[in-house]
Amino acid sequence: MTGIDLSGRHKVIFWVGRGKTGKTTGIRWLAEKTLMNGTPLLMADLDTTNDTFSRYIDKVARPPETADPSLSLKWLDRLLQHSLAQKISALVDLGGGDTTLRRLAVELPDLVALFEAQSFAVVLFHTVGPQEEDLSPLATLQRLGFKPTASSIILNEAMMDVGETRDTGFARILRHSVVRQAIGEGAVPVFMPKLFAAQQVEIRRLKFHDAVAGKTGRADTPLGPFDRARVRLWLEAMDSNFAGISSWLP
Repeated sequence: MTGIDLSGRHKVIFWVGRGKTGKTTGIRWLAEKTLMNGTPLLMADLDTTNDTFSRYIDKVARPPETADPSLSLKWLDRLLQHSLAQKISALVDLGGGDTTLRRLAVELPDLVALFEAQSFAVVLFHTVGPQEEDLSPLATLQRLGFKPTASSIILNEAMMDVGETRDTGFARILRHSVVRQAIGEGAVPVFMPKLFAAQQVEIRRLKFHDAVAGKTGRADTPLGPFDRARVRLWLEAMDSNFAGISSWLP
């Protein structure tokens, strides 16, 4: 499917997903891709249960550790205002249980309109596996009436059982009322392919393109030729699968 054309507009991308759905893999890929293209990007990691994004990518801002959600909200508020003022796209990592965006949507029901008035687009990426529970963050935002400029449901093939196909693995998800509502409002489903060499990349704490280039990261040896090929093919598949919404990327 092809999404609406957002070419020429700055983006504020909120990427949400429950734990273990592959959200961080997707957001790392997008950050790497954007930075390699030389595009200025503000990056923020508000996932309180997983700091992988800020550990893998340089210059990812993270709010001070706090149990007070109101302080995280103020921190995000300042970051988004800075994005607007400086005309710089932003990429925000939000955990599945995060309340920051929900609270912001309640306090500023015209949040999307405020950004769009400044020629920004607000984009929501929501990563899910085959479990219906993975839709809970999206369902909550729907109930709050949060309607971004564009949204995509990222279906992570790595979460499927061995032997399942896309059609069987995600049949329940794609039939779910939350997903049908989202697609009816313009959301685009995108399949995220499984990265078979993920563990070897993570052991070395490598960026994906560094893994392909044969760098060693935290290990003494680079990935072997087969695993480098697996990462290269995964990167090509990601570009292909996201081609229909490529104008949504920073």
